[in-house]
Amino acid sequence: MKNVEVKLPDKLWDFMQNLVDENEFESVDTFILHASYWVAELYGFSAEAGGKNLSTLIVDLITSKVDAGKKENQKVQTVVRTVVKTVEIPNKDLIMETYGSSKFMFEDAIFAACQFTALKQGKPPLSKEEFYKSMEKMEEAGVLAKMEQGGKILWKKND
Repeated sequence: MKNVEVKLPDKLWDFMQNLVDENEFESVDTFILHASYWVAELYGFSAEAGGKNLSTLIVDLITSKVDAGKKENQKVQTVVRTVVKTVEIPNKDLIMETYGSSKFMFEDAIFAACQFTALKQGKPPLSKEEFYKSMEKMEEAGVLAKMEQGGKILWKKND
């Protein structure tokens, strides 16, 4: 086994500790271990059911409950697959690489660093529109938080 150090928001720690106090889990460490396994299963850690990951099995189960002959079946499948599917954010790796060990960065600095990193990697530079779309999607996904300071946009990297 490997040891991992994790920084948790106070509310999340309190929630986990409450479950331990209610004897739902042996310890916070046990909770984190179980949660890690559950997320790993969702993305196919064991994939024992015919090579399907848990998210695919959930979609199959829900859509099988709807009558295959009805038009709603197609709608339900689309909605369920959208909810279960992971959020794909274009340029996320490029943008996150610009942060390095920083927690906060000004928007202009992130854009400039992305351009430099893209060129260094032999990729074409990002357009402003593409950059803003990626930043908005990262904010929606909770990866980054947007704030304003001194009339400038500042982005905080959420851990």
